[in-house]
Amino acid sequence: MRDSTVDSPLVEVLNLSVRFPVKRGGAFGRTSYLYAVDDVSFDIRRGETLAIVGESGSGKTTTALAVARLVAACDGEVKVAGQDFLKLDDQALRKARARLQFIFQDPYSSLNPRLRAEKIVREPLDSMETVPAADRQGIVDKLFKAVGLHPEQQRLFPHQFSGGQRQRIGIARALATQPELVICDEAVSALDVAVQAQILNLLKALQAEFDLTYLFISHDLGVVQHMCDTIAVMYMGRIVEYADRLSLFNSPKHPYTVALLSAVPSVDKERRAETRRILIPGDPPDPVNLPPGCRFANRCPVAQDICRQTDPALRSLPSGHRVACHLVSEDGTPPLTP
Repeated sequence: MRDSTVDSPLVEVLNLSVRFPVKRGGAFGRTSYLYAVDDVSFDIRRGETLAIVGESGSGKTTTALAVARLVAACDGEVKVAGQDFLKLDDQALRKARARLQFIFQDPYSSLNPRLRAEKIVREPLDSMETVPAADRQGIVDKLFKAVGLHPEQQRLFPHQFSGGQRQRIGIARALATQPELVICDEAVSALDVAVQAQILNLLKALQAEFDLTYLFISHDLGVVQHMCDTIAVMYMGRIVEYADRLSLFNSPKHPYTVALLSAVPSVDKERRAETRRILIPGDPPDPVNLPPGCRFANRCPVAQDICRQTDPALRSLPSGHRVACHLVSEDGTPPLTP
């Protein structure tokens, strides 16, 4: 009999919302709310990678922080292996966090400059006390080897490492508690292109070795194409398209996704010749005072009256693709092609 846990998602996010109060009109003005994440749902299967992509300010990092309860959600559910993170009290959350770890964007500021590399990697083990003290050094030694660092480098301070080596220390620290889910928040965006490739290949190798599940936050679709199984495209706090990697890159549906993909460079000469660059004009709407209808309508080159009047729901197409656009037909024909 097949184990049902193999098929069930490790992470289930349902109707997640995060809002921040914004005062307008001085100290005595009314309080409005900015919905940085607005009714977002997705799931991630064990051993797979989901990418959340979008422009700066789309809400992708806030979504990741809310999943880890590093910012407070105002609504929704976040389940990791069936356990709802949003309902845990402080003590239960502290224990549960061993199953979920972060790799941060900037390897220069995410490491404590006063601690040696060995202490940085060991710190989560000492803090959570999930592993006997006698076993912790052995775990640190194993992780240094796994991320491609030498044993003698454990005694060095962060300033004695290159940017790529610092990110390897950050990865080793994230894996110290043997997490099931690792959140990579723009994990390679601060690195040189050659070093990016090394770190991405390392992350894929570690995923296979330790059976990791990744939530990958990025604005770089080239990186996402290399790393991910499934992709959610966010715009102004909402998911506007959700599909497996091949479907999204080969047959994008939402005009915003089509425009983003048109800017991705390709080594295929024929594809470059066939692809028309689509520019996104104007600025996003005021997030505190959103207009009616689709949030992308004021920048969309094919927007119609219905787009400016009615907010489109994220609906499923026969192919399994999900899209929030009135102009995508029922059979999945998009209104705009690259």
